[in-house]
Amino acid sequence: MKINILSIEKHLSENKISSETLDILANGTKGRIEKNTGVKFRHRFSESATVAEIGSIVLKKALAKANLHPSDIDLLIFAGASYDYPVPHNSVIIKSKITDDSVNFACMDIDTTCLSFLNALDVAHLYLQAGRYKRIAIVSVEISSKTLKPHDEKVFGLFGDASVAMIIEASNTKGYSCSYVDFENYPSGALLAHIPIGGLVNQGIYASPSDIGYCFKMDGKKLIRLTLEHLDPFVDKIEQQTKTKLIDFDFILTHQTSKFGNEYFLKTFNLNKEKVIETLSVYGNCISVSIPLGLEKLLENNTNITNKKVLILGTAAGLSLGAMVLEFE
Repeated sequence: MKINILSIEKHLSENKISSETLDILANGTKGRIEKNTGVKFRHRFSESATVAEIGSIVLKKALAKANLHPSDIDLLIFAGASYDYPVPHNSVIIKSKITDDSVNFACMDIDTTCLSFLNALDVAHLYLQAGRYKRIAIVSVEISSKTLKPHDEKVFGLFGDASVAMIIEASNTKGYSCSYVDFENYPSGALLAHIPIGGLVNQGIYASPSDIGYCFKMDGKKLIRLTLEHLDPFVDKIEQQTKTKLIDFDFILTHQTSKFGNEYFLKTFNLNKEKVIETLSVYGNCISVSIPLGLEKLLENNTNITNKKVLILGTAAGLSLGAMVLEFE
């Protein structure tokens, strides 16, 4: 059995912000944010935008592109770290904005921060292979801008808002096969990237909406050290089990963590820059949406992927590593 991608669509805000604008907001030196982060522009949704609103827009675009109705979907998976409410989960609210009770497909959310889309894709593959469902929609939305403040310039300039929806189905004739999947977690990095206020731990602690406890915090140096400690063995395992060297994959999609991460990856593994899909400079780090943005770029830019082997590789808060190999036919 193969997996056929019926459509993949992105939705971005028209509010495209340059790094020079953020330099001013952060009272910093002109050009410093772009130099440090590698991000020239990032999109940011309006203050009033919600995850469900953006999710419904991008899902409608994907349905329209595939010439499908909501009733043609068997399962909707929301994959991302952003949410509107602790309860209910995002997917059911997104569904409520595109259809009514006459359409009763199942919904679920998967949140593994930056690896949410990859984990959702893995779950979708298992469902399709088992025959539980025939057609699945995955929606990823991140509105990170509401958790960013100028006081933390490196984080403030790194992240962007974005959304992607993809619809896949089981097929006997065309598409791709998933030939490799692996996820690892290293709990020493559990709290190196987090948002302190929210959830049960801080329930009852009063904080005004402007409290920086609502903002994303990251110990970048410790995260980098921990990631580099485990990245080489992780890549070695990929190469051994797939019997393919990194340099021999036709395309590589990585989670766009940072300028340092992208440059380190290219240099360390001596990769052809043309084979590695880059989106950081024009979108920033979009958390769960970075990987599907790379996939959308690969599939929509008139790239011939027939008989191509694509490696998807990423990291996530926690610290987690994930990889998947898609072989297109």
